[in-house]
Amino acid sequence: MKTSSPNSSEALRRTAVDLLWRQWSALGVSGQTAPTGNVALDPEALLLCSSVFARHDARLFDEIADWLQRNGDWINLLRLVRLQREHDLGDLTVLGALAEQLTRRSAHAKWKALAGRPPAGGPPVPLFPHLPPPRQPDEAFRRWGWLRGPLEVRGLSKVRLSPRPASFLLQLRAFFGLQSRAEVVAWLLAHEAGHPAQIARETGYFRGSVQNVLNELELSGQIHAARDGREKRFAADRGNWRFLLTWSPDRSGDFPRWQPWAAAFALLHRAHDLLASPAFAGASEDLQGIELQRQLAPLVARLAGEWPRAVALLTSGGAWNPGLLALQLQRLLAELEGD
Repeated sequence: MKTSSPNSSEALRRTAVDLLWRQWSALGVSGQTAPTGNVALDPEALLLCSSVFARHDARLFDEIADWLQRNGDWINLLRLVRLQREHDLGDLTVLGALAEQLTRRSAHAKWKALAGRPPAGGPPVPLFPHLPPPRQPDEAFRRWGWLRGPLEVRGLSKVRLSPRPASFLLQLRAFFGLQSRAEVVAWLLAHEAGHPAQIARETGYFRGSVQNVLNELELSGQIHAARDGREKRFAADRGNWRFLLTWSPDRSGDFPRWQPWAAAFALLHRAHDLLASPAFAGASEDLQGIELQRQLAPLVARLAGEWPRAVALLTSGGAWNPGLLALQLQRLLAELEGD
């Protein structure tokens, strides 16, 4: 029987690496052309996804490390950990090694929360699977189970936040601080209205903290609430917030769209690992379809809960078809970016 091609996982890997280059470049990494869509990027979800896929591009990985050395304080570690647990996204050993590197500078002391005790395990393996093992391994990465040459940051990443939709969330953090208020405002400006539970679920925070922020913002008069059954729906008067559109000379245009990046990256990660599995590749097409549905259906349902368009994109041409999955995910990611 016909089985999936190993090129499917390779295509997804290339798609992921290209996407990471575009998004990190938009946030200031020295590299390729940044995306042009009117979409806010999610730094924590992006870093989690990068801990998996940036291993397939050594230059990208080191540029991310360079960016973190200069801009690591803009990462919300509490939100990072929460997104990792909720979406089972990212590699904590890679993040631990990066965090240990960052804590060598006193300015990044907060990263000690991730640079705890490395897990016990077998002998270290190459961090970059396409490169030979280094002659002189980086000790921080070796302690976390990875072999790579000494990490040398070049200092080429930008420190100043560029005024563009992609970095909208980072700009709000510069304005409000590293707290849920930045994500709540970004979400409200991208939607007509929402319940506290929905906003908390889609921003990666606890409902209680989001409820407190919404109540405070309502008292300020900058957002308003209306009863919807037993709950309140909160909305922002966008006209009062147009001063935040710093990339538009006359402060016109739409606010950046809020996209479910963590849910999309989790789906990409699981799909890639499944397609790359030798056991999966050797199964019949019927069994592959069954396994795709079993493992991916819950992730698709979660993504569709935030972005219903996902269902149409992932069933175009047939649902749970291993030969089409890579192309379907490529189209989904392109739409999320605003292409």
